[in-house]
Amino acid sequence: MKRERVTFNQAMFSIVLFNFGSSVVMGVSTGVGQEAWIPILAATVAAIPLFLIFGRIMQLFPEEDIFGIMNSLFGKTFGKIGIALLTWYAVHLCALVLRDFSEFTQISSMPETPQLPIMILMILTTIYLARSGMRNMGKWSLVMFFFVSLVVIFTFLTAIPQAQVDDLLPIGSHTRAEYFESSFQIFSFPYAETVIFLCLAGSYEKKDSPYKMLFYALFITLIVFVLVFLRNLTLLGPAMMQTSYFPSYVTARIIGVGDFLARIESLISSNFLFAGIVKITACLLAASKGLARLFELEDYRILVLPMGMLAMALSAFLYENTMEMFAFLKYYPYYAFPFQVILPLITWIGCEFYVRKRRKESKLG
Repeated sequence: MKRERVTFNQAMFSIVLFNFGSSVVMGVSTGVGQEAWIPILAATVAAIPLFLIFGRIMQLFPEEDIFGIMNSLFGKTFGKIGIALLTWYAVHLCALVLRDFSEFTQISSMPETPQLPIMILMILTTIYLARSGMRNMGKWSLVMFFFVSLVVIFTFLTAIPQAQVDDLLPIGSHTRAEYFESSFQIFSFPYAETVIFLCLAGSYEKKDSPYKMLFYALFITLIVFVLVFLRNLTLLGPAMMQTSYFPSYVTARIIGVGDFLARIESLISSNFLFAGIVKITACLLAASKGLARLFELEDYRILVLPMGMLAMALSAFLYENTMEMFAFLKYYPYYAFPFQVILPLITWIGCEFYVRKRRKESKLG
C-alpha cells in the first residue's frame, strides 16, 4: 500500500480532535453529577497504561499499522480474524458518531428535517476527506484544533460571571461503584477509542516518539474536558447537567449576554461539526485500510466510498430515538472493551515475543 506521512503535530491534533469528537457537545456527563471531575481524572490515569501499550506497538513496528502487525504475528487465519474484528469496530464507531451528529443537528436546529439528508451531507464530506488521505486529515486537524480550543476557552471565560461555584459541592456523596462506572465510561468513551489510530499507524514519522504524541494528546484532552465540565456544571447545576442530552449546547444558550452573544450556541455546534468530521474520517480510514488488508488490495481509497455508505446505512438503524442512543452509552464500554483493550493487549504481547525472538536469531546468526 502507498504510505502517507504525517507530521508530529498533525498526528497529535488528529488524536485530540478525535477524542473531542462528540464528547465536547455531550459535555462529558456522568452519573456522579458535580463530582464528575473525579471520574475524568481517574479515567485519564487508567488510560496511561493503555496508551503506553499503543505507543510500544508503534515503536516496535514503526512502518506498520496494527493490521499488518497482526498478519505478521498471528498468520493469515488468526490475523484476519483480528483484522475483521477491528474493521467492524471502526465501521460501527463511524456509524455511532454519524448518528450522534444527526441526532444533535435535528434536536438543536432542524427539528423538521429528516436525519437522512443530514447524514448524507456529513458522510460525503468525510468520504472526500478520507479519500484525500491521512495527511489532509492531519492538516484539517491542525487548523481546526485552534478554532475548537478558542471556542472552549471563550465560552469558559464568558461563563465565569454567571458561574455558581457552590454547584461543585458536596464531594464524596457517591458510592465507589458509581465512581468506577463513571470512570469506566469516560475511559471507554473517548480515551480507549484511540485504538483507531493503531489502524492508521505506519504513517507517522519514524523520528517522532509515539509516546509523546499520545501523551501530549491525552493531556490536552484532559484540560479541555475539565474546562467543559466546570463550565457546564457551574451554569446548569448537577441536576440539569445530568438530564440534558447535550449539556454543552444548553450551557451555550444560557451564556448569552446582550445581543452580541445571543447566538453563541452556534459556536458549540461548529465544534461538534469540526471535531466530528475528524472522528468519522479516522474511522473511515481505519475501516477502509482493514478491509483492503483483508482482501489484499493495494489501495484502500477505492473502499472509502462503500465503507462510508455502509456506515451511513448502519447508523440509520442503530436506534429508534434519542433516548435509545443515550441508553446504549451505559452498555457501550462493555461492548467496546474487547476491541479497545483485549485485542491491542494480545497484539502487544505478541510483538514483544516476536521482537525478542528475532533478536535472539540475529545474535545466533
